[in-house]
Amino acid sequence: MSLAIPAAAFRLSSGALKMFDVTCDSGRIKTCAFCPECGTRIYHQTENGMSLKAGTLDDTSWLKPDAHYWTKRRQPWMTIPDEVASFSDDG
Repeated sequence: MSLAIPAAAFRLSSGALKMFDVTCDSGRIKTCAFCPECGTRIYHQTENGMSLKAGTLDDTSWLKPDAHYWTKRRQPWMTIPDEVASFSDDG
């Protein structure tokens, strides 16, 4: 699960992250930040914004998905509610 946030809203409370870049299918560059100790992905960032990996938050009880992306690649057991927007590719 990813949570779109303004980059200015992100604050790392301790440690330092490692990063690498990948080229997306669209051609844009995505920076991936992760914990160098355990390898957990923390966020992705492109020129269009930042997506925080919501599972890294201390409290996720308030989260509720409002859209599902890349559903063409979803696991067959994943059920997407009818009232939630769904996109089969990246947009």
